[in-house]
This record gives sequence, C-alpha cells and structure tokens, in this order.
Amino acid sequence: MSPSPTDRSPRGEFARARADAAEAEATLRARAVRAVAGNSRDARDRHELLAMLGLPDPVEQGPGFAAEGGSEDETLVLARALKGYVRAVADVVGVAPEGTSCEVTDTATAYLALTRRRPEYADRDLMLVWSERQGWVVSVETRPAESPIVLSRLGGDTVPAPEDVARFVTDVVGYRRGAGLPVAVPGTENRRSQAERMNRYLGPP
Repeated sequence: MSPSPTDRSPRGEFARARADAAEAEATLRARAVRAVAGNSRDARDRHELLAMLGLPDPVEQGPGFAAEGGSEDETLVLARALKGYVRAVADVVGVAPEGTSCEVTDTATAYLALTRRRPEYADRDLMLVWSERQGWVVSVETRPAESPIVLSRLGGDTVPAPEDVARFVTDVVGYRRGAGLPVAVPGTENRRSQAERMNRYLGPP
C-alpha cells in the first residue's frame, strides 16, 4: 500500500523515501537499457553488454516486455497520443502549431506559448505547460536564472478535455481564477492508460 501524501509520520516519510529511491533506480536502469540497445553494434554485442551490467535484454523478453521505469512501447504510445492531445488543446486555446512542443523521455511534458498576457506582466509572455504528474499549469515566461512564476494550476484530472483547458486559460487570464494552486491528482496510471485517455479527445487521423 502506497503511503498517503499527507502521512507525515516517520513510517510514512521512510516509505516515501524508499518509493522515491526505487523510482529513481528504475529510471536509471531503463535509461541504461535504452542506451545500450541504441548503441550496440549487433544483437550479440547488445546481449553481452546488458549481461555485463546485469540488465535484461528487451528483445529477448519479447514484445510485451516492460522495462523498469516504463517500456519503450509505452513511451512511443504516449508520445503519439500526447502529440495529438496537445494539438487538440492548442486548437481550442488558439495557439498555432509552431507555438507548441512536447516530449516523452523519463517524464512527459508539453508546452504551449500563449498569445494573451496579464497587465501586471505586460512585458512577459504566458505559457501553458503540462506534465504527466501535475497536469496543466499557466505560468509567466521567465529567464533561465529566474524562479518560475506560476499563476494557477488546473488541478484534478491530469488529462482533462481540451475545452476544460481552454476555460482554465480564459479564467486565469481574465482573473476569474484565483492565484491559488489546486493540488493535481498525482499521475499513478501507466503510460498506455494515459495515452488511451488522451486519444478520447482526438478526431479521426
């Protein structure tokens, strides 16, 4: 049973620390598998290098193999779905394709450059950012050395309908949504499931 986010007891803190450490280790192992598989000369070279590192060979495990930290298949499935989902959100929000970007690596993120501004940041652009664990956030574009300026977080479902995201942006820009940051529902589902939910909002290819 996973520790509750509000459990501040020593046992809860220890459980969270172990979970974080396990996730970090799984991510590093998945990176290593992908790096070796992508740079080996042939199947024998890949197998020997992975065996030396004590890592499983994804090819020998078969097409259903899920490497720790997320399988390559799930990553590709989510990448395709996220691209379509971001395009659907951009269409409703009013952002041109060249003002969007998304990527799926160890984490999945998306970025939309908003054309609207707030008076108190008249010289700064706003951006709409998504992450697989925190959902949608409207922030002020900042310089690399500056701290992020978050205006509001949508909270709730991390994959809401594009129309809900558009209303969220309108509310933030029009001051109809306060500066509070609702807590997003942590992303606990696997990437394939998340991709399936994104695909619900996409039209025919």
